[in-house]
Amino acid sequence: MNTKIKNKNLIRGQRYLFSQKAPYYENEKSFRANFLNYYEHSNTLIINSSETERSPMTQVSIPFDWITKIQTLEDILERENGGGGGVVLPSDILLQIDGYI
Repeated sequence: MNTKIKNKNLIRGQRYLFSQKAPYYENEKSFRANFLNYYEHSNTLIINSSETERSPMTQVSIPFDWITKIQTLEDILERENGGGGGVVLPSDILLQIDGYI
C-alpha cells in the first residue's frame, strides 16, 4: 500500500529517515523507522522498528505535524553525491544495509 503525504509516496514497510520537531525538543531530531500507516482523520503517522529509550523495536504513533522531513536512503545518497544520480547500489542492497544502521 502506498500513501502520498508531504509530496512523498510512502510505501508500507519501507524504512525512512524521519526528521521531527516536537514541542518539547529544543532542536530537530532525526530517526529511522519503517512506515506502517497514516491516519488522515487524526493526522497521525504510525511507524515501527524505531529505537526508543526503552526498546530497540517499538511501534509508535506520532503527530504528523511534528514531521519536518521524510527521506529514503536513496534520497540521502543522491544528496551526498551532489544530486547527480550517482547512486551505484541497487535498492535491494540499500535495504539490506539499512537494516544494520
